[in-house]
Amino acid sequence: MARQATGRKRRGGWIITALGGVLVLAGAVVLAGVIFAPDETERVYGSVKTEVDKTVTQVQEQVTGELPTVTIGVVGGKSQLDYCDGTFTVMTSYEREGVPTTAAAHNNCQGDVLLGWEDGQKINVVGGGFDGEYQVVDIRYTSKIWSSTDDLVGLQGALALQSCFYGEDRMKFVGLEPVDS
Repeated sequence: MARQATGRKRRGGWIITALGGVLVLAGAVVLAGVIFAPDETERVYGSVKTEVDKTVTQVQEQVTGELPTVTIGVVGGKSQLDYCDGTFTVMTSYEREGVPTTAAAHNNCQGDVLLGWEDGQKINVVGGGFDGEYQVVDIRYTSKIWSSTDDLVGLQGALALQSCFYGEDRMKFVGLEPVDS
């Protein structure tokens, strides 16, 4: 009996040692990626996070019936956007005829919630006078550099939300229209 217990201990110790080695190796690979290819590492991280968030949202909707919720915060510009308080800032820089009121949030400040959305996605919006249930009716992708509000003219919806992709020179705008109850 004592000999059998000792064998299990050795086997368990070997498994823990192997698992520890795999984790150390994985950490070294991630660290090397962050140091030598930060944009690619950020892009891969963002893609994985977006897919996981999309799946969680779908399951949550099916199980609880709850829709994703975004909060509209203050009106302003980049300095208000940089508060990073989990709200979408109504951006005065996007104000233009033919462009709906547009609120933005950095991807790492809960703006990435919209990166997995597709046409037809329903969400709840609170704050900023936009309270209610909305549906994605239009999607636009633009460059973060060398783009202007010209690229947004004609975006459908009463409200638009914007965030950037991780590690890419791309932004996503989603046009939202209130859902008739």
